[in-house]
Amino acid sequence: MEQVEKIKQSVVKVICGVATGSGFYHRGLDAILTNFHVVAGERRVAIQLPNGDKLLGRVLTVNPKKDIAVLKVEKPLDLPGLAVDERPLSQQEPVFALGYPYDLPFTITKGIVSSLDYVDREVRYIQTDAAINPGNSGGPLVNGNGEVVGMNTMVLRDAQNIGFALPVEYLVEEIKMFGEDGVRDGFHVRCPSCAGLLHQKVEYCDNCGVQLDANRLFEERPLDAVEQFVEGELAKAGIDPVLARSGSWLFWTYYRGSALIRIFVYRNDFLFSVAPLAKLPRKNLVELYSYTLSDAVAPYQFTLSDDIIHLAYRTHLSDLMDSKQRERIGAEMMRLGERADELDTFLVQKFGCDWATQSHKEQG
Repeated sequence: MEQVEKIKQSVVKVICGVATGSGFYHRGLDAILTNFHVVAGERRVAIQLPNGDKLLGRVLTVNPKKDIAVLKVEKPLDLPGLAVDERPLSQQEPVFALGYPYDLPFTITKGIVSSLDYVDREVRYIQTDAAINPGNSGGPLVNGNGEVVGMNTMVLRDAQNIGFALPVEYLVEEIKMFGEDGVRDGFHVRCPSCAGLLHQKVEYCDNCGVQLDANRLFEERPLDAVEQFVEGELAKAGIDPVLARSGSWLFWTYYRGSALIRIFVYRNDFLFSVAPLAKLPRKNLVELYSYTLSDAVAPYQFTLSDDIIHLAYRTHLSDLMDSKQRERIGAEMMRLGERADELDTFLVQKFGCDWATQSHKEQG
């Protein structure tokens, strides 16, 4: 498919607190289209652009019945965008599923249309044997001309090469309704009966009067105590916690200068903050080991994984129960970023180490 490079620039990764998905930019709406189930329970998400930059995205409208959501980012996007129009599609026609499966880099898989007639709970799906995996949800399904024919939505469990996509007609309908509704901000849910827009949590639809499962439709994912602690410390350090979320529960990443910092919970017992600093050098190993074993960076430790030197900080989760301990732990956890930004440069210059692969060495 000749248009793959252009299409690739319109496909984004959607990163939430517990999962990742895909989405694509629609220039007419200046918005991101994705699946509802990707952003269910979230009001703000991180949008990772094809160049790796992250922007804050707001969930504006969700259509749980059709499994579609519309997101807006904090500034205008300079992306080519994908046109969404009704197009004919036939059985055995070649199609391509685009997105970020399993938190991998951008991926494109080829298949054919296996069926156009699968219906589940009054929603019709395109069945395809193009590989659709977790993380692909919300990405575009395109034909051989690079035209959107659907949105990757789900895979049949315990089956091989059976994936499903929403047909493009549903996307066209959602785009039209979004424009007519004039949504600019806030969070809104489409009534599963009449598709009217609900602006607040109610038991009955204001438009058609149908009784609603309001708790499910307006549910917002609560943060547990550890999430509240870590994200509070990130915010105090000037780091947007939503942008730091990695798509895995209790796992955050951010950069301090040249250093990548990871914060995560290990085995439900320990809270870690870890930064890959540099690769082992071919020479000066005795001097390097003498330094890293000298306890020169307390309360942090140097650790070695394969050939990568890390700076690490660990505390037991039970320590967070004590308010005085919490204050100290928060300060030390966030100070690791500053030390890592200093130490990666020091190791490179002092001992001839190479930069860690994840380092932003141009900022070192």
